Amino acid sequence: MIVEEGKAKIKLSRDVFYNPRMTFCRHLDVLAYKVIFDVEDREVRSLDALAATGVRGIRARLEAGFLPTFNDRNPKAVELIRENLKLNGIDAEVFNRDAVALMRENRYTHIDLDPFGSPAEFIDTACLSALKYLSVTATDTAALCGSAPLAGLRKYAIYAEKTEFYPELGLRTLIGKIVREATKYDKAIDVLVSWAKEHYYRVHIKLRRSVALAGKIYENVGYLFYCFNCGNRVWAPMDGSSFERCRCGGRFKMIGPLWLGKLHDKEFVRSMINKVGEMSVGDDTKDKLKKFLQSIHDEIDVPFAYTTHHIARMLKTSPPQVARIIEELRRMGYKASKVHYSGFGFKTDASVDEIKKIVLALNAQY
Repeated sequence: MIVEEGKAKIKLSRDVFYNPRMTFCRHLDVLAYKVIFDVEDREVRSLDALAATGVRGIRARLEAGFLPTFNDRNPKAVELIRENLKLNGIDAEVFNRDAVALMRENRYTHIDLDPFGSPAEFIDTACLSALKYLSVTATDTAALCGSAPLAGLRKYAIYAEKTEFYPELGLRTLIGKIVREATKYDKAIDVLVSWAKEHYYRVHIKLRRSVALAGKIYENVGYLFYCFNCGNRVWAPMDGSSFERCRCGGRFKMIGPLWLGKLHDKEFVRSMINKVGEMSVGDDTKDKLKKFLQSIHDEIDVPFAYTTHHIARMLKTSPPQVARIIEELRRMGYKASKVHYSGFGFKTDASVDEIKKIVLALNAQY
């Protein structure tokens, strides 16, 4: 069976994993690759470290001009990748190696990690091998977002419990893990774009080699102190700050270490939006890509979202529309925006007490 995705034609096999549900993610990836290619204005040597059918690397070559190398431990996947390269008229290296060993021996401008499950075991070596860019997918959402605290400790060295903003928590856990691995090799990071969608997290990162910046980056890594009683939250960098009691009298839960910095670069995301018109997809898909990227672009840079349902549940009232809460917050002089991963979520620099007052006031009008 052969499927078409973007400009690529991909032969499928029952012995090699291909997930059609990730097609939208790969469309977004191609847009990120296009922007990276324009920024670099030169050869981008990329490793598709866990390539399976090779679809992502093939699209990176055909649609973004990357020069990909492919790898997979499964010999049947390697055979299929070679067939798919021939089908698409591409000449590229294909390895049948352990990805960690291959990355330890070689250096690439860009490395893409898209494992079946957790990327944790690959992140260390990918940070060593990647010279400038790193893209990572994670589907072990329970470990990342706090649903499985022991798994989070084992895989990501973080303690977390599930909160109402768990998709964002998962992204910040994943990025925090990448930061801690990258700084071992004197590399700092900039998050270009990241998102949480359905069953996975995805992040594209720029690496910068600098001892000074690798130390300074920890200003954006720290802990969340969260009160499950009233929804209050305080966050602090890794400077010894600690909070035990919330003002409501409840105890804070300490969650972390987490990435506390930006989850996207607005200029980079705007450039992705501007590239949508170049995509080899239908108009309906282009509209969906633009809408999704615009929602990421418009998110304010404040950690840890709220949800209308959670606030309403604490107040024992009905949840107002997100748009009404955001409008009122902005009218009062606060920053506020929707979030890309939920129709009920929003971000603001207002306190949870101010948000509760607004919800009660809005409900009192009706």
